[in-house]
Amino acid sequence: MMPNSLRAGFALALMALVGGCAGSGPPGGDDRRLPELGVDFSWKDVPACTNTSPRIVVRNAPAGTARFRVELVDKDSAFARHGGGEVTADPSGVIAPGALTAYRGPCPAQVAIHYEMRVWALDASGKVVARGVREDTFTPARLSRSIRR
Repeated sequence: MMPNSLRAGFALALMALVGGCAGSGPPGGDDRRLPELGVDFSWKDVPACTNTSPRIVVRNAPAGTARFRVELVDKDSAFARHGGGEVTADPSGVIAPGALTAYRGPCPAQVAIHYEMRVWALDASGKVVARGVREDTFTPARLSRSIRR
């Protein structure tokens, strides 16, 4: 039997390893010193447990932004990646509903789940030039309303 302290350390190491291998984060590494994008989205009118991404609005994209990379991250589980995708950056900053081809939407069973919608602005060469994050909680009440529609 493994001691609790060793078990906890092993679990943290495993989560860090899996998180690092899951493809999250910006292309090219550290993004802490990048300019901040404004990110807004809502799951309103997007059914729960679907692969249809919500409408996302990105503000303050630097000149020369060619693409947006988007990832939905479940903050309550290191193992639950919800994907996202890359899209051409529209000058309006709007990413249309359903535009993210590798997206899996929230589908919590009975508890509220905390999510981050992460967005990176990429220039024409694929270099990250800005980043932004918006947090939101998807609650069972929202799930119930979405399913009844």
